[in-house]
Amino acid sequence: MNSKTFLLLFFFLISAAYGQAQTEITEQIKTDRDNQLKELNEKLKNNEEIVNRLTEKLAATDNKTSSDKEKIEDLEKLQFALDNRLKILEEAPKTKINLNGQLAFTELLSIQRDIQPLELFLTSQSFFEQLGSIGKIQQYKSFTSWKSEFDKWYEKDGKTDAMTGLLQNSLTLISTASSVVPLYGTMVNTAISGVTGLMGTLGKKEKDLYDKTPEMLRILTISSQFEQQKSIIDHEWKLINQELEQLQKENTLLLDEQMNYFDISKQRYESRYLRATLDSEREQFKNECRKSISDKISTIDKSPETKGKWLGQVETYMYKVQSLRLRFGQLTARMLANIDQYESLLGSYSDSGKFPLEFTSKIIAMNTPLNNLRNKFYSSFNPAKYVEDSAVMYIERQ
Repeated sequence: MNSKTFLLLFFFLISAAYGQAQTEITEQIKTDRDNQLKELNEKLKNNEEIVNRLTEKLAATDNKTSSDKEKIEDLEKLQFALDNRLKILEEAPKTKINLNGQLAFTELLSIQRDIQPLELFLTSQSFFEQLGSIGKIQQYKSFTSWKSEFDKWYEKDGKTDAMTGLLQNSLTLISTASSVVPLYGTMVNTAISGVTGLMGTLGKKEKDLYDKTPEMLRILTISSQFEQQKSIIDHEWKLINQELEQLQKENTLLLDEQMNYFDISKQRYESRYLRATLDSEREQFKNECRKSISDKISTIDKSPETKGKWLGQVETYMYKVQSLRLRFGQLTARMLANIDQYESLLGSYSDSGKFPLEFTSKIIAMNTPLNNLRNKFYSSFNPAKYVEDSAVMYIERQ
């Protein structure tokens, strides 16, 4: 997998993550939601006490001790209290969904925000560039030194043999193509087989070439084997990248749909949010969006034709945002798992007693960029917490 795809993957995912700490507006919405629901519960509790008191009074009323006027007044008070109870019971789910809707939209903005953690981006760039260089066979002295001797022999004695010419072409392609394509597959296997057969024919007549062949075959075989195993891990990154691209499309469409529904200006979103340079400016825009959402819902709910009909639509938006966030969290977890796989792969090839020193030195040199990448990743992500918070971000209507 090329470094560009890796970098796009990191660049997009990091821009989508909200980090380990939630935003100021997110916490404010949750606090407002809790306070308003607490206030409604207090009203409901007081209302229940009034209803119980009036009901008990009316049940115990003695016709001789209570006038008709007093009974009527108590009945009116009871009816008023019961009507008020219905209003409170209707208000609770509306409050929940209203504030949940505000939370969903502001979190959607967080996913879409354009702030890029440059430090992590540069760290990932360094890691993948260095990782990609391990399979570049032309960087190994044992290969280039052997290839130089082989080219001399080929120019002198090998041109007349068609099979030797095929071997020469294969080796040239391997040494040049490994800079852009993985070093494994049929071509490498053919080259290894061809060199082995040729050395069996030449024997020690070409001493320099013969003596350098075992180490060259060793570095070529090990590099090819490493690249083949790495390609399995690389494939998972490609799958993650494809899912991220799909999520990005869904995120943009959902954001456009909600801005249209809540009458939030897309032009203001682009100028006040996407082009903002400070977190405080973005938080201010989120706060403005909260008011727009609340005002739009209030307007819809005042109309007899649309009263209460917004609840289902806003809930749909809520759960779509929640789904996006959960999937981001899951992809982040997969990303971390792949970093672990790279660590395991590098560890299995780091023993200089088993592998060529010039190869293991490159492997061991990966420890620092790998550790830097992991540390920067953890400073930006907590996959388990991300998924957990997404799962409990809303309070149910009932």
